[in-house]
Order: sequence, then C-alpha cells, then structure tokens
Amino acid sequence: MGFRALATQTLAFSPGLNLLFGDNASGKTSLLEALDIASRGRSFRTQHLSEIARWDGNGEWALDVAHAHAVGDDLLKLRYRGGALESRQQSEVLSREQMARSLPALILGPDLHRLMDDGPKIRRAFMDWALFHVEHTFAEHWRRYQQALRQRNAAIRRQAPRPQIFAWNDSLLSAGTVITQHRRQLVEGLRVHFAATVSTTEMLPAAEIYYRQGWAKDLSFEAALNKADAHIGAQSATPVGPHRGDLELLAGSARVQTTLSRGQQKVFLISLALALANLVHERVGRWPLLAIDDWHAELSDNTAASILDKLRTYQGQRILSSFAAPTTAVAEARLFHVEQGRFSEC
Repeated sequence: MGFRALATQTLAFSPGLNLLFGDNASGKTSLLEALDIASRGRSFRTQHLSEIARWDGNGEWALDVAHAHAVGDDLLKLRYRGGALESRQQSEVLSREQMARSLPALILGPDLHRLMDDGPKIRRAFMDWALFHVEHTFAEHWRRYQQALRQRNAAIRRQAPRPQIFAWNDSLLSAGTVITQHRRQLVEGLRVHFAATVSTTEMLPAAEIYYRQGWAKDLSFEAALNKADAHIGAQSATPVGPHRGDLELLAGSARVQTTLSRGQQKVFLISLALALANLVHERVGRWPLLAIDDWHAELSDNTAASILDKLRTYQGQRILSSFAAPTTAVAEARLFHVEQGRFSEC
C-alpha cells in the first residue's frame, strides 16, 4: 500500500519459478525493490526510503510479506511512516539483521553490472551477504572489525600518538583474521559451484573467481599490518586488511570487464549468483529467494533459453522479470502480467 506505483493488492507467488512481464514502468522493478527492502531494510534504487512513497499519497507505505511456512501473525510487516521504517513479526520489532535472517534473498536489480564495474566494496558485500547466512558469528566479527577500523583510522587522521593508534591493532587483527578465513572458505566452495554452473556454457571461456585478501599474499595479516605501521606517519587510513579484500572475476587471466561482452558479463553474473545461492543451501539447508530484474535483456534468444534452463534447475523460489512474455511455454512457471502497478496471473 502506497509503495511507488504498485496497486494495493495481495500476490501469491509459486514457491518455484515465477515469470513477470510488462511494459517499462509497469511495476516489475518496484516489486523486486519491495522484496529487497523486506530482506535487508534497504533499497537497491535509493538511499532514501521516503522516495518510495506514492507521489500522490501521504508519504507512508506498507508491505506484508509471508514466506512459505508463515501463518497468521508470522507475517513480516513493514511500515514506513514518520520518516522511519519499522519491521514487525508476531508483534516483535525486528532489526535489519533479523529481517535478513527471516527472508534470505539474493536480488539482482537493474544495477546488476555494478558487481563488475564498481570497486571492491560491492563485491565484498556480495561475499559477506552469504557469510551472514552461513556463519552465524560472522556478523559479530564484522562489527568488531569495523569499529576497530573506524577508531584506528580516526586516530591516524588526527595524528594521534602511535600507542593510541596501535591500541586498536589486537581487535583489528583478531576480527580481521576470522573474516579472512571465512571469506577464503566461502570462495573455495563458491568456485566449485561456479565451475559446475558454467561448465556447460560455451560463451564463458575459462571463467574463474579468486579471493584477494587485501594485503600481500605471502604475508600474514599481522606481518602486513606491522610492515605498514612502520610508515604510519605518511598514512591517512589503514592500508591493509580485509576491508581492502576483493572477489576477482576473471576470464582467463584478464578481468571480465575488459574481456567479455555485456551479454557474456550478464551470463557470468547470473551464473555467479546461482552458484552462491546453491552454496548457501549446501551450508545451511535453506534455499534463498533468487530474483532477477530484466533477466532477458542483453541476451540473444538462444543464450536466454540456456540461462533459463539453468535457472529452472534451482530448487528455491525464483522471481524473474522481463519486458515480454516467454516465447515458449514454461510448464512449471507461474506467469504474471504487470500493468500500471497491478499484477494479473495468466
């Protein structure tokens, strides 16, 4: 209710494959945005949740989301009013962390290519999303590391005495070492699933992924930090650590951004998302929701058919949007036409 141009309505999606189609600005991306907010309390479209309210409304909006096993008050209820988002389940107010655990969702929005085009921060978030779900202590280590890093960097910037800067080293090293270990283990498993996903895709020659830890690979984190601290006076921030880590996306020995076409890049990224979702299920036994906006764009009909075949093998819930209806019947899919913010099952 009151969410962008979406009509007030109740939607019942299949626990399997769902295909949405409709014209531009019909509401397809807004639905995926709603799922993104329900999963993590944030939007892939804007940092300001006030911008989501209908232009002709009262500045408020509401969403109720139920997963497959929800009954009655088990609904996840989101209310935006008074400039703040509140999420409740069974009358309990949920934090963003609790929202994410309630609805694990991997949403590939219209900014999908940012995973390749932007800097390492977005790729670290991609890895850490999975770690949040498969390593339940990861969030606490991540918070400890971020706090220590912020305090240490603030001390560096104000040119504090060295003992005040180095006082944060133990916390930084202990939490950072655990984060790095978890990321390495995650990427090792992800590489196996990714290789299996792309093994039948001829258009991705020698596709590979690697984890770059954020300092020289022949050094421990402690050794790298000690080496950097020898030049602390010339620094404005901590130059080494998992906050500098990255997930390298390669085709052969070259970066995918410089080697692959936009269509190939999209196949690479969808394959990577499928691999990550399968890995999460392997580790915790729960299938994340996988939603892809405009999944057919930039792909030829043959390539799109090949990608759809891969997506059909995923056993979790899938919501795929596109401009046009599928040209061939997909027997197991639930099909929805979207027009002026209203979804009609076909």
